[in-house]
Amino acid sequence: MRLMKAPRGMNMRQLRILSMTTFLGAVASLGGLLNCKAAETPLHGRPELSQYKAVTLSNELLKVRMYLPDPESGYYRGTRFDWSGLVSRVDFNGHSFFCEFNEQQHDPLNHDDICGTAEEFGMTVPPLGYNDAARGEPFVKIGVGVLERGDDTSFQFWRPYKIQKPGPWTVKTSQDTIQFRQELQGVHGWSYTYTKTLRLAADAPVLTISRQLTNTGTKSIETDHYGHNFLRIDNSPSGPDYSLEFPFAPRFGEKSETREAVELKGNSLVFLKEIQEQSVWILLEGYSKREDNRIAIINHRTKGSMTITTDQPLARLAFYSSRGVLAPEPFVKLAIPPGETREWATSYRFAADAR
Repeated sequence: MRLMKAPRGMNMRQLRILSMTTFLGAVASLGGLLNCKAAETPLHGRPELSQYKAVTLSNELLKVRMYLPDPESGYYRGTRFDWSGLVSRVDFNGHSFFCEFNEQQHDPLNHDDICGTAEEFGMTVPPLGYNDAARGEPFVKIGVGVLERGDDTSFQFWRPYKIQKPGPWTVKTSQDTIQFRQELQGVHGWSYTYTKTLRLAADAPVLTISRQLTNTGTKSIETDHYGHNFLRIDNSPSGPDYSLEFPFAPRFGEKSETREAVELKGNSLVFLKEIQEQSVWILLEGYSKREDNRIAIINHRTKGSMTITTDQPLARLAFYSSRGVLAPEPFVKLAIPPGETREWATSYRFAADAR
């Protein structure tokens, strides 16, 4: 490096001291910039989510955190899942439940950048009016709004459909209850009023999600509904720590993809290894009674557990796992003539002493 010429009145030794001081100052400034950048980066590479509107319900037993719907700045604005009541975390007696599905980044418009109790209408049957819509014409996705059909030959849940009109939401909340209400005046006779209420039980570690769907249009609503339930217990990844327990002896349905990662033992689904890079998707059959509508997810290492119970007979039962996330998916079928209402509910009971 060529040494700069000393200014008048300064000898070379003084110049070297000045140069070193300037260099060290530059290094310190660069370090400060790097430290600032690091402070802005979430720990463990997880995305920053604090900018999204959220609310927490709580009582003496449970603390339940969830995101609020907003068409401009909400946590989830995709076209797959219902925007309301997205529980991201439950805390009970030192244990935590639920998680983000994508912990590396977050795109609110992506179909599965989602968390916890993500719910969807129209998985095994197309959304309302989809089959009758031509390319560029509208159809209705309950819990989202009026969407525009693309050039696909059949509905694809992962496709980011254009939203022509988001369904408006009103929200009423108290310390232990929150209600979401969406009234959509749709197209071609498809209209509805949808109400979802999340409530904490006063005397038990139970969260209940109650739903009411009224057909205010002129055509019968035929659809299905399920909760995807993106889950970790105590942040443990899906694997041999866990089992899923059923009140019946399940069997694998057609097209199940176990990837040699899970197997059935009696009334249990057990894990042979962690499920991270690969994806497991299975249908579970064998249920026959109304009382078969219960799934217990147990972390045998931490002793935390969660039991999901629907108040309707199971129409379908699936299980998905990827990225260390467990996702038990109970389905119900809905058939609602014009002017009528259907109600159904799911309860989540949390425990801290599983065996």
